Amino acid sequence: MIVILYILLGILLLLFLITLIRVQIFATYYNELALTVKVLFFKITILPTPEKKEKPKKEKPKKKKKPEQKKKKEKPKKEKEKKPSLLSKLKEKKGLSGLVSLFASIARIALGTLRDIISHIVVKKFDLAIALSGEDASTVALNYGKLCAAIYPSINVITSSTVCKDYNIAIEPVFNPDRKTEIDFQTHFYLRIIFVIWEALKAGVKILIARIKL
Repeated sequence: MIVILYILLGILLLLFLITLIRVQIFATYYNELALTVKVLFFKITILPTPEKKEKPKKEKPKKKKKPEQKKKKEKPKKEKEKKPSLLSKLKEKKGLSGLVSLFASIARIALGTLRDIISHIVVKKFDLAIALSGEDASTVALNYGKLCAAIYPSINVITSSTVCKDYNIAIEPVFNPDRKTEIDFQTHFYLRIIFVIWEALKAGVKILIARIKL
């Protein structure tokens, strides 16, 4: 009885530790995109990619050529019979329409799972500042309108789909042809592993039910 209690406590402790694990993403852009992924105490730099140092090539000693041996006549190998795949079995059993309906069900489940996972993403920081310049005032004004029409709806999608704690957007038209357009972007968001595992399990059960119904 005590052993079972210890096992249950161990499982609960493991689940608690899993809930603490976060996958954190740090991204910045100012003339160059920088992207870092952090899991627990481990940081992985995705961009910019570190330059690989070329190792000096060592010259291998030349091998002495062996006298040519007589080639043995190779016996023709018997072709192995290929076993039908799971997809071909399903196609034979349920037909093309059944196979298509299965793929459609899987696609709907996958999209729903991604939507559920995205809803658990916590955006701690989202700062975007753009100084938009151009050749003349009319060009700047026209591009400014297009840019605002593209960015603000996209930001609304992000803030409504995720748990967004802080975001700042600043788009400024610059009527100075000598100044270049500048973009300053910083973001930090994370997702707890437990939500990914939970949604993956739910999706697996749904796919299994869809497969049984066919």
